[in-house]
Amino acid sequence: MGAGQYRFTFRHKVAVDVGTFRIRVALEESRLLESSSRSALHAGVIVNAGEAVTALEPLLAGARTFGVVRPHVLACAPSDVSVAERERLVTTLVRAGAASVVVVPEPLAAAIGAEMDVSCPYGQMVIDIGEGVTDCAVMRSSRVIASCAVRTGCAALRRSVATTCGCGVEGAEIRLRMQGVRLRDQRLDAVPSRYREAVSAAMVSIDAMVSGFLRDMPARIGAEVIDSGIVVTGGGALLPGMADYLENLTGIRVTAAPRPLTAVVRGAQAMLPVVTALNQWS
Repeated sequence: MGAGQYRFTFRHKVAVDVGTFRIRVALEESRLLESSSRSALHAGVIVNAGEAVTALEPLLAGARTFGVVRPHVLACAPSDVSVAERERLVTTLVRAGAASVVVVPEPLAAAIGAEMDVSCPYGQMVIDIGEGVTDCAVMRSSRVIASCAVRTGCAALRRSVATTCGCGVEGAEIRLRMQGVRLRDQRLDAVPSRYREAVSAAMVSIDAMVSGFLRDMPARIGAEVIDSGIVVTGGGALLPGMADYLENLTGIRVTAAPRPLTAVVRGAQAMLPVVTALNQWS
């Protein structure tokens, strides 16, 4: 075997979730690392490769075997990721220290991280509401059989509340954490009309995407989803009333994942042994 042709079987494997504000990295064991870079990320993809490399390098450096051998990386991307966005993700991770990169759909990782039985032969649906992307998909027999995404999420909610209610971004964050998307209360005046207007305006595109996704779904798959229910993940799942909001929208039982904020990276972490067993590392 000539120089440069060695294949290291003892490389560490790493799961990476590139969000809109935070980058989360999970090693094969339980350790979870985070880094934030507003200028590098937008709507769940990398927009500034240089800044992203700077944020990723120290995270991946800790995964090097003997401090030298680069790790394999399993990265997540939105289901509507473009070819250019996917290529930028891969090349950025390689520049940051990855030996090779496998990209998987974000909602599949979210479903696994939410402890859903994606191997089930019946349709299982997840809605992942992140900072800048809302992604929904139906899984069956460990495969994504239908998906769609819209590039909006919690950040749009925050901006809408801040602008409409004139409370600033920090004030909007506080109000969302307290009130969430609960637009109805025992006393209607408990939810100010401006706040209801702000939340409704920000949720329009998400409502349309989820409703259209379900409307266009084949009847048989739709029946399976109705029977199994919908699981919501991501930071949006932490907002008070989100599960009830989606349940009222869809007419289907909706539950929040146990650890919604880290569901994607934890799901990707759980997929590492499978990818290794299938020998998908290049």
